[in-house]
Amino acid sequence: MNNTNPIFSKVQRDTKDIVGYGASYRGILLKTFGLFGVLILSAVGSLFLLASFPQLYVGLLITSIIMAFISVVVASSSTRLAPTFSVIYSVCEGVTLGLLSLIYAAAFPGSNIIFLALIITFGIFAGMLILYSTKLIVVTSRFRRVMLGISFALLATMLLTLIVSFFDGGQLRFMLFGDVNSPLVLFIALLLILYGAFMLVMSFDNAKLIVSSGVDKKYEWQVGLGLIVSTVYIYVQVLRLLAILLSRKE
Repeated sequence: MNNTNPIFSKVQRDTKDIVGYGASYRGILLKTFGLFGVLILSAVGSLFLLASFPQLYVGLLITSIIMAFISVVVASSSTRLAPTFSVIYSVCEGVTLGLLSLIYAAAFPGSNIIFLALIITFGIFAGMLILYSTKLIVVTSRFRRVMLGISFALLATMLLTLIVSFFDGGQLRFMLFGDVNSPLVLFIALLLILYGAFMLVMSFDNAKLIVSSGVDKKYEWQVGLGLIVSTVYIYVQVLRLLAILLSRKE
């Protein structure tokens, strides 16, 4: 059972030899909604903080991104530390998303880009959950292999683009991700959202398998965090797509 989401991948490896009981959908939902609540409160709090101390903007953004990454790594590596670092991740990611949302809102005033991104993200989440629940999308071993291959391809592309940018002045990166008038950039943005949507389906399937395997309730934290990571990824990609579309209208 492979998954592109590192949180679920770690849980899957750890639960192979566990004979515990207690993990439930209710527990996963409660922890997921709790982490979402912390994330939202953190995002709102970061905006109020910046209103009083705007000079903290850059430092706060960089720190939150680094801490969010570290928290995900720790939470996915240690079931014992997962509750604490899942909350830390939600706090840090909330700050990051709050600041990123502020950037997009300032870049496109009057466009309601944040509201649209939230609605679309919720629609994707609900839509993929319905498709998975009604078995219109079935996660098979081949499906997982394809997703894993796409994940490696995306990672290789990002690394290659980063390396090449040191030598070509960022031309390749601009061609693939920056030129808002390019059909290729728009196509790639759509593909990244589609990738996130199918990654979310795999998260649903792994949550189902973890519950059905009867593992200990402590793994609910890692499952909940995995759902958060997938949803946050989709939101960020939707924001970027909307920014591209709005820029093309100008």
